[in-house]
Amino acid sequence: MKRFALLLAALVLAGPAFALSLSDLSGVWLFTTLETDGNPVTDETVLAAEFEIANGRYVFHTSDSTTKGTVKLDTTQSPVQIDLIETEGEHPGNVAVGIVELIPGGWRLAVDLSGASRPDKFASDGSDHLLASYKRKPSSTKPLRGLLITGGCCHDYPGQVTILTNGLSQRVNITWDVVLDPDSSGTQHRVSVYDRQDWAARYDVVIHNECYSDEKDPAWLERIVRPHREGVPAVVIHCAAHCYRAPTNEWFRFIGVTSHGHGSHFDYAMTNVAPGHPIMLGFPGTWHTPKEELYNITSVEPTATPLATGWSPETKTGEVNVWVNTYGKARVFGTTVGHYNHTMQEPLYLDLVARGLLWACGKLTDEGKPAFGYGPK
Repeated sequence: MKRFALLLAALVLAGPAFALSLSDLSGVWLFTTLETDGNPVTDETVLAAEFEIANGRYVFHTSDSTTKGTVKLDTTQSPVQIDLIETEGEHPGNVAVGIVELIPGGWRLAVDLSGASRPDKFASDGSDHLLASYKRKPSSTKPLRGLLITGGCCHDYPGQVTILTNGLSQRVNITWDVVLDPDSSGTQHRVSVYDRQDWAARYDVVIHNECYSDEKDPAWLERIVRPHREGVPAVVIHCAAHCYRAPTNEWFRFIGVTSHGHGSHFDYAMTNVAPGHPIMLGFPGTWHTPKEELYNITSVEPTATPLATGWSPETKTGEVNVWVNTYGKARVFGTTVGHYNHTMQEPLYLDLVARGLLWACGKLTDEGKPAFGYGPK
């Protein structure tokens, strides 16, 4: 029975077939079908087993046993090859060899548990050969709790609340509280939630999509940025980059860039200047926004890293418009893109912000994918 433990490790294939990696394997997996020597396995103890994999290691649980081991993939081969090396169980040192592939609704594996001969097709042709398919166990991970703070001049903030909360919830396991104060459409307003000293204490991440450039009191600003400096992750969108212009400039240290103006409205070319960063992996080298508002960036903090730029025909430069920053103990993701609703509605834009949010929360893998349990529900 312990040999079946090796089989479930096949779920190493979890993730898109075009980009398999060990981080794609993170999760808990269940059998959908299992057969050996051409016959279905009916042992309920085996069929009810759970396989957990993380960081290239697996743990296989049945009602009466636990087996542990490591997982290796060779993604240069087609089909992808997998080796499952048992380290704790009935057969320490045993290496099962197999192949894996993506199928509708999940994955399948053909494996020789004895390690004698790697299968060359998806079949169970011998006593030590198994054919299995898998599905992900529904996640019991507690959703991230997000706070969206919005309002101010110049934008359709009620519409953007709907676009952001719905679009990000389709990409991230997250629930939302929203603060959009009534009668708050000017450039000067003290958002009600900031009245509380502990305003951010309940949240895993705060999205700032507000636009209050003339709210300049340093003490009020300190009330806003302190929770972030102490570790609350943040996402900063568009006009939030023009907010809170107190003499201390602490808001700009927090977000990572300084901007006090923008050019005319036009579609512009964006360039991925950090293609190796987890947020930017797989994004095009260049792409175009629709008609949009490009902010002019006067400085970038030493703690910030540009991820993308937008070409301005007016300043004749690539203006930083996507970046990450470290502020005290917090990670901050920022983008000045997002003036118009039609921009926010684009899947590429929502994908970018979703990755930035996950990165800020420490829930994005090095391969640019949600950590287990933090992707779509």
